[in-house]
Amino acid sequence: MYTIKQASRLTGVSQASLRAWERRYGVVVPQRNESGYRLYDEEAVSALSTMRRLVDDGWSPAEAADAVRRGTAPAVRDEVAGRETSDGLHQSNAVTCMQRFLSSAAQMDTAGIEESLDGGFALGSFEHVVDSWLFPTLEALGEGWARGEIDIAGEHAASHAVQRRLSAAFDAAGSRSRGPAVVVGLPSGSQHDLGALAFATAIRRRGMDVLYLGANVPVSSWEAAVRSREAKAAVLSVVTPEDRPAAVAVAERLLSQAPVPVVCAGGASAANLAGGVQTLASSIGSAAWELDQHVHRTDD
Repeated sequence: MYTIKQASRLTGVSQASLRAWERRYGVVVPQRNESGYRLYDEEAVSALSTMRRLVDDGWSPAEAADAVRRGTAPAVRDEVAGRETSDGLHQSNAVTCMQRFLSSAAQMDTAGIEESLDGGFALGSFEHVVDSWLFPTLEALGEGWARGEIDIAGEHAASHAVQRRLSAAFDAAGSRSRGPAVVVGLPSGSQHDLGALAFATAIRRRGMDVLYLGANVPVSSWEAAVRSREAKAAVLSVVTPEDRPAAVAVAERLLSQAPVPVVCAGGASAANLAGGVQTLASSIGSAAWELDQHVHRTDD
């Protein structure tokens, strides 16, 4: 049995979303311990992982939950072996790729890092891979560095390999970019840009015309970018608490423009950033879907 924190880590779904999916969609009904805390068994974790995969692939949460409850969710396709497989085997393959990535980073084995990325990105759609495999793997990479198991050189080599892979995915999605203009980036002083780049790629894959600014962008440059592109939306990545003041300054400036763009924030420290700012879901797939709804709602 798993606590809600453990289930969140295993499935890549935030604790808030786990509660919301239970309340709104009844996708699982966790047991309760003597203190009233939720407990999730293997079947519940598998169901939540399947729902997460479907949402990442573009399904609405209601549609995904209905498919999970009915047992009609499509199986994961193993792109390497060319066959359909269960979520359990899929998760096993993901763990193997994660372990290879971490051990290669510890050994500064660049070939092993690239091979593990090949395997990881073959586990499913871009959004599913980023949320279910890449982000947990990067979190484990940081934890390995903090424990002294991975040297900073290995951590940097692995992170730069991921940066190159995400940049290639962003470029590959360019042919779909004919939709509303969206500006994505980080506020002044913020350097942790892998999440923002992954999100920019996901919304580009949905057909949006994305201007990706990257890290450490001052307020005046955000304003210039949104105005020059006549952007429908601007998305700020707010990774750490220290990023919040600069992000608030950007949001307030953009919200004072005319016409007012949709201003959204995503990342670990994005919640309740400022009045008028929409907080996006923690998963890339869900956040991309939410932004799509916000942007097209302005056209109604």
